[in-house]
Amino acid sequence: MTIRKKREDRIIQDENNQNVNQSNQESQTTKGLGTKSINKLLLQFSVPAVIAMIVNAIYNIVDRIFVGKYVGETALAGLTISFPIMMCIFAFAGLVGVGGSALMSIRFGEKDIRGVSHVLGNMMSLGTIITGITLITIFFNLNDLLVIFGATPEIIASASSYMKIILAGFIFQMLAFSLSGAVRTEGQPILSMISMMISAVTNIILDYIFIAIFNWGVEGAAYATIAGQLLGLLILLSFYFRGKSSLRFKLKDFLPDGKVVIAILSIGFASLITTLGTSIAMTFLNRSLSKYGGVAAITSMGAINSLYTLFIMPIMGLQQGMQPIIGYNHGANLRKRVYETLKKGLIVAITFSTIVFLALEIFPELFISMFLDPSSATIDGAVKGLRILIIMLPLLSINLLGVGFFQSIARGTASIALGLLRQLILLVPIVMILPKFTGLTGVWAATPVADGIAIIVTAIVLIINYKNEKSNDNDTGEKVVMEV
Repeated sequence: MTIRKKREDRIIQDENNQNVNQSNQESQTTKGLGTKSINKLLLQFSVPAVIAMIVNAIYNIVDRIFVGKYVGETALAGLTISFPIMMCIFAFAGLVGVGGSALMSIRFGEKDIRGVSHVLGNMMSLGTIITGITLITIFFNLNDLLVIFGATPEIIASASSYMKIILAGFIFQMLAFSLSGAVRTEGQPILSMISMMISAVTNIILDYIFIAIFNWGVEGAAYATIAGQLLGLLILLSFYFRGKSSLRFKLKDFLPDGKVVIAILSIGFASLITTLGTSIAMTFLNRSLSKYGGVAAITSMGAINSLYTLFIMPIMGLQQGMQPIIGYNHGANLRKRVYETLKKGLIVAITFSTIVFLALEIFPELFISMFLDPSSATIDGAVKGLRILIIMLPLLSINLLGVGFFQSIARGTASIALGLLRQLILLVPIVMILPKFTGLTGVWAATPVADGIAIIVTAIVLIINYKNEKSNDNDTGEKVVMEV
């Protein structure tokens, strides 16, 4: 019994020493989140995240550019129809990746390093299970889903060929997305950026080889995307395999833990709802575009959506850069720093969005011709659609960053409600009603109308939440957060 007791004591002591060592490592990588100036932190975390998100947008945009130029407008329309299905898959990846990364940041702020490792292990296993089930379900119902999402007999072949390959390799993107958020949370935003940049460069080079030289069509675009995603994943995995991470894992960290799983899902559910809402809304948009404008309108949306995605991605990158800063300081109960991060993030986002809005409104033909032949009759309709659809772009970041803010402080109900509001609750009924009175123009106008209402509501909720927390600070000094 004495020998056994000594052995148990030694094991406990070893674990304590390990926790101390991990805590020291954490101080070198994440402690600055609670002490450095917010301006420096935003530059440190957001600039790499913005670059990474722009690069991520390039995956779909480069595919569309090469397909539109070398394969044709019908094939481009096929990719446009495929995009909502890809969004559905990515929604489930985001459910786990965003929720897990936010929870990791909060655990870091609470100095619970062992808990961070446990969260990341659960995030990876849970994400693999959920994504696998999603991919299998979609694969065996693909053609039916494409028809539901607006595919016509002219474009279903291209859409189906593209999606079958994307589905086969999407697990790489899910794992890369989750690990990208994890290494950023550990204070390594540059590594996240590098992995995505290398992925994008690989995608661009292979797009040219597979589509322009080998004439593989939409299949070539899909293969290029998969190869880029796999390479990015391998770079991120090397961070952990080479022992560069401050985290140390045990086998039990990868076994689903009910409490951790529920926490991850509750925080990430807003991302799921927002992305699914986008997919559903795009389905209704595509069907309305087909009804009021035909294949040319769907092709126009393919070009417009690529541009819109390219210029929205920096805002999403800023949101991702803000997440570990807000999450850490929320966990450490440093609320002034939390709201300072939100305020400065909004200023940067609104300034950037306004500049992009002016560029797109002044030079729409230049941007649209990146995807369509300048001599195409589709150009005029695409230009008109672009100018209408982006009307609320300068202020849209209020809604986008607002959803991310409530996720970062583990406010599931508020983030879900605001995530649902813009794309699902508002846009779907508007796009069903407005075109009945104004035709194709109403389809384009549905998006800015829904955006405008969502922006106002989000601003009100943020102001109420801030005043409520400030009042609680003055009254009790305790950390009380109003649930919306």
